[in-house]
Amino acid sequence: MEILAILKQLSQDKPQVVGAIQGLRQAVLKECSLDAKTANLVAIGIATAIRNQEALIGHIQLAKEAGATEDEVVGAILLALPSSGVPSTLTALPQAWQAFKK
Repeated sequence: MEILAILKQLSQDKPQVVGAIQGLRQAVLKECSLDAKTANLVAIGIATAIRNQEALIGHIQLAKEAGATEDEVVGAILLALPSSGVPSTLTALPQAWQAFKK
């Protein structure tokens, strides 16, 4: 089950929990001095390193909407290579290419 579907179900069952999750995200973004594009590029590197495909796809889309180029997104993925290894990086790259497919 994908993360957004889980959150939707959880919001019906436990709306305060989902509110807390959203509040945490908003608090972090408010206190972060990074612009949206940079913050999402960082999140892309993290999602690559921990092999979270759903987060990766979501942050690629958000970075793209914030003005990130394909080269910047691929760069963020490649920055995870030394710390997370080849498999996680190679798994993430197709998501970037797909998002910018013309």
